[in-house]
Amino acid sequence: MHGYSDRIHHAFAFAAKHYVPRAPATGSADFIAHPGNLAVILSRYSADQPTVVAGILHLVLEETMPERRPVMEQNIGIKFGSVVLAVARDAAETRFDARGFELPWRAVKNDYLAHLGVAEPRAVDICVADEIHSAGLTLTALRRLGAEYVRTVSSASSEQTIWWYRSLLELLEDRSDWHRPEMLEELRGLSTDVVRALRAHED
Repeated sequence: MHGYSDRIHHAFAFAAKHYVPRAPATGSADFIAHPGNLAVILSRYSADQPTVVAGILHLVLEETMPERRPVMEQNIGIKFGSVVLAVARDAAETRFDARGFELPWRAVKNDYLAHLGVAEPRAVDICVADEIHSAGLTLTALRRLGAEYVRTVSSASSEQTIWWYRSLLELLEDRSDWHRPEMLEELRGLSTDVVRALRAHED
């Protein structure tokens, strides 16, 4: 991949228009920085350009309300192509029901785990890069600010977080068609540190 990419620049501009306005009142800086961090992690692991673009855009899809989703997908397909759209769709969690209400955290994660068992490898790359970023962010917050701060920006309890990382790692280890051992090791190391930190704050 070359140092500059107009498609990646375009994806960031698209995210600035459609993703950034969804930033929550609390933790908005981290939310806004998320697409950039995700792109850096994917690039660090030599993901191809369509995967990096899809990684940025899957965040837009996750935050799009159901009634606007068909139009958003159509726009992404027109601007970035059918391959990017397919990978972005495959990598995105379903966070809202048909009426636009946010689904419970556990229901979202259970559905996502089931989907990741059959998702294409590039979508799995995006998921793991996303979780590497999330785990690193959580670990930094725990070390600097304590578990109380993490609870204000996450809807998951400590036990739910521990369950999620354990379940995700088990699923990834069983994906014989996904060959990213270094990504898996980074996620395993970060998630182990997060679990240790959560348990230490509870003691």
